[in-house]
Amino acid sequence: MRVLRPEYLAWWQIVPIAIACWAIRVHYLRRVRRASPIAPRFAPLSRRSSVVRELAALAVMVTIGAAIVTALVRPQALLTRREPVFEQQDLVLVLDRSASMRAHDIAPSRFARATREIQNFIEHKPEGIGRIGLVGFAGGSLILSYLTNDLETVSFFLDWINHDPQTLLGTDIGAALKNAREVARRDDRPTRKLFLLVSDGEDHGSELLRQVHAYRADGYRVNCIGIGSAAAVPIPILDPEGRETYLRDEQGQLVRTRFEEGTLRQIAAATGGRYQRSTTGGELANAIAEIVTAERRMTGWRTTTEYRELYPIALALAAASAAALWLLL
Repeated sequence: MRVLRPEYLAWWQIVPIAIACWAIRVHYLRRVRRASPIAPRFAPLSRRSSVVRELAALAVMVTIGAAIVTALVRPQALLTRREPVFEQQDLVLVLDRSASMRAHDIAPSRFARATREIQNFIEHKPEGIGRIGLVGFAGGSLILSYLTNDLETVSFFLDWINHDPQTLLGTDIGAALKNAREVARRDDRPTRKLFLLVSDGEDHGSELLRQVHAYRADGYRVNCIGIGSAAAVPIPILDPEGRETYLRDEQGQLVRTRFEEGTLRQIAAATGGRYQRSTTGGELANAIAEIVTAERRMTGWRTTTEYRELYPIALALAAASAAALWLLL
């Protein structure tokens, strides 16, 4: 405990002054009552103060004075907190940007909802996450950002691919995982790497099984989040004039996509990772947070101390006491 303005301690003299004022008031009231007695028939209509009421008024007046002086001297309480310290880990985001991710079964689309929730996670990332990398994939795979502390760069690429008008056909999860391993391999820091794959589950590549074995050999775990509803929905594309239409096959029939979680479940199970499902998009933020939190490893405790201001409490007590005094007098 400490006080910031000790020069105001002299104002404690207001307390004995308040007691003296109370004594003078009580003495005055008694003299007036003796000089102006009330007829018995009017006694019930008179608000005569009792000893209890007067003592209560004294206690409230002393409380007001003490609270005001306490607020003036600005007392501060020393608070000590123990907080867990977590191992720093880097996150490699592997994001499906194939045409099927543009489906509108999740508003505004699977991909738009995924990028929005990832953006929110980046803006409020937990303390245990250090740098973030980003890999985008469809029929091919592209490293958009190596591991970096510059989260604005990652957000820029997320915004860029979200507004990219190209229709990217095919889905090669294996190629994406290969590039994600390359992101980790090129990093020279000994931090633990966390991999998070967000996809609607379709896979048409031939690299997946090889990469799953490579991840297991390296001791990496791939956490997967599947996004999409169970319904078969058409795949939106943009025509040359920029208007949205739907993908059709050679016979002119609508091409529909259906969420497939089997592949994602197998990847997570084979590498020791976690699998989460998002059917409406609203679960995506919680899924990311649960996966990241579950992967944290506590390395110790950190003790922090800070001074907390107490004058707001004193002012609130003075205001409440003033209201009580108004009711008593």
